[in-house]
Amino acid sequence: MGFVKCFNEVKTASLSLSSTAQKLATPWTLSNSRDGGRTAVEVNNVEGDENAYVGDEDVTTSTGICVKAGESRVFPVQPGSSDYLYVVGSGSIIVADYY
Repeated sequence: MGFVKCFNEVKTASLSLSSTAQKLATPWTLSNSRDGGRTAVEVNNVEGDENAYVGDEDVTTSTGICVKAGESRVFPVQPGSSDYLYVVGSGSIIVADYY
C-alpha cells in the first residue's frame, strides 16, 4: 500500500553528503522556515555513485535506510511537523521537498 498526498509546490536542490548527519531538506526549506508544510521528501540518488543513508539525527551508514546509488526513494512527512529526517553518505544527491 502506497501513500497519496496532494502537493502544489516542489523545491529541489543538490546536497553534498558526508559522514556527518545533515538535515534532509533543501536550503530553501531551511531558510524560509517552510519545513512544517512538507508532505513528502524525495532522495534522488539516480545519478549517484555512492549509497545514501536516511534516518534520525544520529543516522550512520550502519543504522540508516539505504537509498542505493542509481535509485530514488520518497519518504512521507507529517504535514505541520518540523521534525527532520537526516542523511549521511558520500557524493551528492538531489533532494525534493513536496508542499
